Amino acid sequence: MDEAGSSRSRKSAWWFYIPMIGLFIAYTFWILGPYFESVVVRDSAVTSWLNVATSPIDGTLEEETPYIAGIVGSNGILAIIRNDRQSSSVVDGAENYLEKIVLRAAEIREYLAELEELDAERSAAKANYADAFRALLDQKILSLQNEIDVAQGELVLRRTIAKRLDKLLAQGNVSQLTSDEAQLAVAESERLLSEHSRDLGNLKSRRDAAKESIFLMEDGNDPNWVGQARIELKLAKKNAALQLHEAQADIALAEVALQRAKEDFLSLTEAEILVPEESIIWNRRAAPGATVVSGEPIAEWLDCSVLMIDVPLSDAEVPLVTPGMTAKIVLEGDNVERTGTVIMSRGSAFTLGENDLAALAKGRGEGIAQALVEFSHERENFEECPVGRAAYVDFPNIGILDVLRARLRI
Repeated sequence: MDEAGSSRSRKSAWWFYIPMIGLFIAYTFWILGPYFESVVVRDSAVTSWLNVATSPIDGTLEEETPYIAGIVGSNGILAIIRNDRQSSSVVDGAENYLEKIVLRAAEIREYLAELEELDAERSAAKANYADAFRALLDQKILSLQNEIDVAQGELVLRRTIAKRLDKLLAQGNVSQLTSDEAQLAVAESERLLSEHSRDLGNLKSRRDAAKESIFLMEDGNDPNWVGQARIELKLAKKNAALQLHEAQADIALAEVALQRAKEDFLSLTEAEILVPEESIIWNRRAAPGATVVSGEPIAEWLDCSVLMIDVPLSDAEVPLVTPGMTAKIVLEGDNVERTGTVIMSRGSAFTLGENDLAALAKGRGEGIAQALVEFSHERENFEECPVGRAAYVDFPNIGILDVLRARLRI
């Protein structure tokens, strides 16, 4: 082949590669387009977590809002819900039950006092009977002792007479009958003295027992007044004391139940929705004066002490943007470069939206991935909450070649 033919062949080969090179360049710009857009355009946005405040009870939203210009005060009250139609039947029932139990306890206490008084009267009567019983024994002992003394004198006299008659009988001056009668009189006196001595011993034993509050009749049984109504009264007192103890326990339980009923009534009559102080009311779901039900959203709020940047990414960048990575931030209308830290990244199929974040990047759209950069330490450098401001975010550790290699898997 001559030189002219060889030159035409090389030109034909170049024309063949030019479309392929063009396609490669177009593909490169297509896959790197989102990256260039995120670098050049400030399509990120300052955001924070969005919180929803719901009504804890049924009622009416307070007419006067407890916050000024959308900022919750130091008391942390976002809203107040009142329910003037809440029934107090549970509280009334608890109060009536408590009153009934208190009256029942008072009746039992009065009954127990009467039993105590009756027992005291019975004890006093028993003490009087005991004193009389001891006095009677003392009197019997004294009388019997006197009788014994007389009997002993009679016995001495009768023995003397019997001896004289025995001498006269020996002399034949009296009959045998007279002597025998004298001996019988001596024996009778001895018998009588023996009985008196035995009875005196019994009386003294009973008197000694009476000193120990053991009262015995001659037949060995207790007097009627010792055990009269004793067991019945003790059982009645014990039963009344038990009933009083149960009533006092019921009072304690009823007081707790009443307190809980009052607390429940108050909690269902008026409730405060509390959030951290200086939180920002981002969106109101219900106007003052509106009737709401439990669980109904009242407002959306955010805590401006938590600041983040919602950063749009290409899916190719997601594996490269890892938690803990440093990011450089410049807000719209601001020439100060700030530093943030990546806290999470998500692919385009699973990004956080308006239900999670207070503000979304204006570059957020279908097929756009996401990174969240935290820079709460900068809050003190803003006079007002910067949530919603546009921002430019750069990741110094990621370059165009890194994105290209990640996309082409090389």
